[in-house]
Amino acid sequence: MKHKWMAAVAAVAIMSAAGARAEETVSVKDLKAQAAALKKQNEALESRLSALEAQAGQTAPASGDFLAQVTKGPLPVVPDDGPICWKGICINGAIDGGLAWAQHGIPLNSKYYNGNEQLTRNANHAYFGFNPNGLGNSQIGIKGSVEILPGLSGVFTANTYFNPQSGQLQNAPGSLVDNQGLAVAAQSLNSDGSRGGQAFNDQLNFGVSSKEFGTLTFGRHRTFATDLVGAYDATGGAPAYSLIGYSGSYVSGLAYTGDGRWDNSLKYKVSYGPARFGAMYKFVDGNGGSNWGNTTCLIGSTGCPVGTVNGTTVPRVFYGRHNDAAQFDLGASYGGFDIDGVIGYYHQATNASVLSSLQLSGTSTFTPPLPGAAVTTVGNNNSGTLSGTAQDATGGAIGAKYTWNQWKFYAGWAHLISHNPADPVGIGSQNDQGGYVYSSVNNRAFPRARLLDTEWFGVRYAWDPKTDIVAQYVHVGQNSYYTNTLAGAVAANCGGTNAVRASSCSGYINQFGAFVDYHFTKRFDVYGGVSYSNFAGGLAAGYLYNSNWTPSVGARFVF
Repeated sequence: MKHKWMAAVAAVAIMSAAGARAEETVSVKDLKAQAAALKKQNEALESRLSALEAQAGQTAPASGDFLAQVTKGPLPVVPDDGPICWKGICINGAIDGGLAWAQHGIPLNSKYYNGNEQLTRNANHAYFGFNPNGLGNSQIGIKGSVEILPGLSGVFTANTYFNPQSGQLQNAPGSLVDNQGLAVAAQSLNSDGSRGGQAFNDQLNFGVSSKEFGTLTFGRHRTFATDLVGAYDATGGAPAYSLIGYSGSYVSGLAYTGDGRWDNSLKYKVSYGPARFGAMYKFVDGNGGSNWGNTTCLIGSTGCPVGTVNGTTVPRVFYGRHNDAAQFDLGASYGGFDIDGVIGYYHQATNASVLSSLQLSGTSTFTPPLPGAAVTTVGNNNSGTLSGTAQDATGGAIGAKYTWNQWKFYAGWAHLISHNPADPVGIGSQNDQGGYVYSSVNNRAFPRARLLDTEWFGVRYAWDPKTDIVAQYVHVGQNSYYTNTLAGAVAANCGGTNAVRASSCSGYINQFGAFVDYHFTKRFDVYGGVSYSNFAGGLAAGYLYNSNWTPSVGARFVF
């Protein structure tokens, strides 16, 4: 009995020791797991603390850089807690709008992207209401960069502009179609432009990039002249306060605003130390049209309403397309000073305009370069088409800026030359933006070379890290390029009212803009200012008024 009792005690002792050891083993495992979890939590807390400290230490970016982000696009993502990126692909966007009062304005158009800040041809009464895109264009885009070989990346950009007042894609030629056949005073805002309602109306291109050898892309691009305005306009190209930001006719489009963006083009950029170089080329696209507008009227057939000039049958002629273009950029940055110069040409550049009531009713006119005679046809279906003025454009621009403490000083000059096209543009040819068709074309608008010069001077002052004060003056002047010495040319009337004055007369534009821009955060800012513009001579031809005052306020959100 004694031995049994001792054996039982020994068994209990052994079992207790084994249980203790098992409990100790389990406790060690638990403690190790808890320690690992605490370590991860600590690392996460340290990461959040570092991010918060970095964010708290950041200040609003210099407004020049901020405006460059918003207006030059596609936008680098404006960071607060980090960019909106995933695996090398980043999305970006902006929306901009406000209120404006214009001394001489006109109702907005759902397709057109500017407001009443600058004087327009059809402005006829005081306007108060919404003002879109005051500091920059409302847009959304995506871009990416992925390394495909050591030191070589594949890149792409896709960006489109929209109208905040309507939600429609920006479509300047479409605004012209909306006003077909209407008297000037009955129209809404409209103009030609470099966005024609395409899905990606700003840029759509892809290619390769190397830090050593530069970047080469193919597709739809902004021109170097357009880039120059964004970089060397003190306002960043703000439409509400800058004439050259409002219209590409004076710098970015080489005299025609629609040529500020090129389809079917190559663009190359490279930097070496403080210097940079760029070249771009646009390939020929579209069709050249013909000299005959009425496809239902056979030349020489019985009952054909027109088709002869001075009793002689006009043969139907088809024209080849020759709308190639090229630009080159050379620039440098050193010690707070930046400078860029751009030169280029555009063959068969064609400016679009609204059809008159006569043209809308079916009359089409092909006007060849001298000494050929114009060919007019009737009975055409011209609905949805445009009237065009063709030219061969050459020219260049130079921009410079200097940064000194809180100050930035800007200056620039553009010299643009327009000639009648060496190769005529015909009826049925396509507009370079959006694929609209021309039902009437004038190929002899420039009996002599038109010379258009634009100068601008601006300043930007950083009042504090969140507040900028900006002012800029723009002057535009053109020569008198009409003549009555060539056969078929008509002497222009350069006196009298704007209604009878010819656009080929000498003239000038003066425009001044100033505004204050305050950044609540890196993503949200508000602004307010005023613009004044005055038109005279041939540059005021057809205008109902000569000047315009427009105060405006607005807000902008970027991501």
